[in-house]
Amino acid sequence: MKAVVSTVSSAEVTVDGEVVGSVQGPALLALVGIGVADIADESVAEAAVEKMARKIAELRLLPAAGEPWDSPRNHSVEEVGGQILLVSQFTLMGETKKGRRPSWANAAPGEAAQPVFDHIAELLRQRGIVVETGRFGAMMKVSSVNEGPFTVLVET
Repeated sequence: MKAVVSTVSSAEVTVDGEVVGSVQGPALLALVGIGVADIADESVAEAAVEKMARKIAELRLLPAAGEPWDSPRNHSVEEVGGQILLVSQFTLMGETKKGRRPSWANAAPGEAAQPVFDHIAELLRQRGIVVETGRFGAMMKVSSVNEGPFTVLVET
């Protein structure tokens, strides 16, 4: 499982011209890819889901509440009462070692990946974080105003 997490002052997802999810900063935009290895063993999958949710919630990527964006980034989205826009992104699992066309063989099929994605969102909500999502499997337009820019790769 992989996630690309960016700090944003705002972000939104539209599908067919309709806004389906949006957040206002302090916030994180988390693009999450779920691989076939993440769903192969149920006990491993559950541990990976919990780890991903914990990492996204607890990563110290934001300044203190009320501080300017250029202040030290020592606080988590959970600590500052921020929001998360969580977007499924199977292309993160693309393999590019060989040739010019990525292989998507490592990406979990949608019917197996969606419950995992939904579980991550639920675990984040259980922590009291406002979580908005895109629409799983849809052609989405994601826009964001990145702050920093400050972006990290999280892998489980």
